[in-house]
Amino acid sequence: MSFFTEYNPLTPEYVEEKVQAKAVADCGKDCTCLAGLSFTFRSENPLAPKELSYEFLDGKTLKVTENGSTYTAPYAYDRRDNLFLFTHLIPGTSRGWHVILDNKTWAVTAFETWFGITVPVGYDLTGARPPKSYRDIPREIQREYYFGWADKGDNEKPAALHTTTNRIEGRGLHWDYNTGLERLTFYPSVVNTINVDLGKEMGGITQAFVADFLKIDDENYIVANWEVEYGGKMRIDILNFFDMEAFGMEFGFEADDSLTYRITAAKLTLTGDAAHLEDIKSAGDKGQVFRGYGETKGARYAYRPMDIDIPMTREEALAHAAEKQDILAGSAVNIMQSFNHLPFCYDLVGRKFTVCPDNPRYAAAPWSGKPGNAVEYDVFSKDMLRWRIDGGEWKEDRYACFQSDRDLYFFSHIMSGDPDCSCLSQVLDFRTGLTTTIKAGIGNWHSEWEAGADVYFGTLQYKGLKPPFAARHHFTDELVGKIFAWCYGENMQSIHVYSSPESYSWTIFQPDNAGGASWSSPCFYIKLRPDVYLLQWVEEKCNGSQGLVVFNRRTQHDSGFFYGVNEDGLRLQVTGAFMRELGSYDILKYFGRGGR
Repeated sequence: MSFFTEYNPLTPEYVEEKVQAKAVADCGKDCTCLAGLSFTFRSENPLAPKELSYEFLDGKTLKVTENGSTYTAPYAYDRRDNLFLFTHLIPGTSRGWHVILDNKTWAVTAFETWFGITVPVGYDLTGARPPKSYRDIPREIQREYYFGWADKGDNEKPAALHTTTNRIEGRGLHWDYNTGLERLTFYPSVVNTINVDLGKEMGGITQAFVADFLKIDDENYIVANWEVEYGGKMRIDILNFFDMEAFGMEFGFEADDSLTYRITAAKLTLTGDAAHLEDIKSAGDKGQVFRGYGETKGARYAYRPMDIDIPMTREEALAHAAEKQDILAGSAVNIMQSFNHLPFCYDLVGRKFTVCPDNPRYAAAPWSGKPGNAVEYDVFSKDMLRWRIDGGEWKEDRYACFQSDRDLYFFSHIMSGDPDCSCLSQVLDFRTGLTTTIKAGIGNWHSEWEAGADVYFGTLQYKGLKPPFAARHHFTDELVGKIFAWCYGENMQSIHVYSSPESYSWTIFQPDNAGGASWSSPCFYIKLRPDVYLLQWVEEKCNGSQGLVVFNRRTQHDSGFFYGVNEDGLRLQVTGAFMRELGSYDILKYFGRGGR
């Protein structure tokens, strides 16, 4: 599954046909370990079925009674010591049951699954804008899980059932599956997993999946992934931290619309742990709402950004940009409610200088009228500057500037008159004479309306400054594996996991400081000085905005800008946060990188 794959939603008829034709999961164990066992599943969850009973006829067939209806069905299973996972479908339907049974305590977690969901389109997360429409996604698998126990008729309810948990929050793992999949996972959240699939096909892009984190005991945990907003497939894994291995299953449709239903196993390697910041006494098992749980069956947290910010055509994006603009106007509040940016810096007022990007194609664009690569600046006030490309026509635009380190300045402005409504951001080092230029505009390699950006390294012409002949700011992977918490203000805090050389994830804190909603995007990292970095990302397949910040690990602070367009118009807004380092994951080696 790919971050940019366009998935066919399929039809209910196609889903039913494919699932009913796949009667049993592949790769299950072939023995009679469960043969002869009978039990009734007891659960105190009001959403659980009133009746769910099992009789295992042999090593391959079971009889299940569900709310008065009895079916004979094939099943597949796997086990490790006293833990069993068995999975089966309800004949004649696409519904299934996937049950984790501990035959030492007889505690049970039962996952009920079904296909298909209807989601709102064009709504606002705050509730200010009602949905414009709804869409069906028949391919996406849904679930509800129930804690309970196996009543064999001669045993009582166990003293301890399985529970929700935050005990593995912050953990990072490398997975080597017997299916050939190699994956990195990170758990900065208790409602999402962050996943990076390795190998040429996936390219190491970061994805955020809806998840369930459940505890069997101190040795064993259940982690279930649900590919919301991707292909809709599920994966349930039972992790053992004594032996560092896992077994489980995957079920759902692949990118080519074929159906996968199989038992899996994996070897695990611990890559590190991030500190988590909720009450140290919390174990996540006291009824906290960690998974966005609602009152209706199957309710869960699910972030569907493409249904919030509906994709636009280029013409629609440009029309919205022309209708309304919010360009560094007054308040420093952006979509992240960011009050913790650095003070605005006015050191550039009165200075005239030229930024000389190395790439000669930089200014070969319609607003210039001729080739060139020099951007001249005349900063004549605290919030206004003049700029021109290679001796062309002077333009005036509002700007904002931050000092990120001694003699290191970072500013941004819209390029008025540009057909792409472009934004130009500059990092200027008045000590070394080095520069980094980021030019962003409406449209990128896969989207007509989301922001796209190019980067150019170069030098600064200013008075007697003598930049080095060859040294430049440069892309870096020094940050890969780092975990930072960011506090933007009273109402917004997040965790960044720099999970691959070309992408990262962010997780929004919940009120109790547990990790909550997560998402991810492609990005790049640039080293400006020791301990000073630029991070650029575009929230692709999301709201389409560009985030661009410079942060200093010595001062533990960042500041920067958000740029993009949506139905509310074109915006360039400031952002900034205080930083706290939460640890790191040892993962760079999995990308074949030496570090730079």
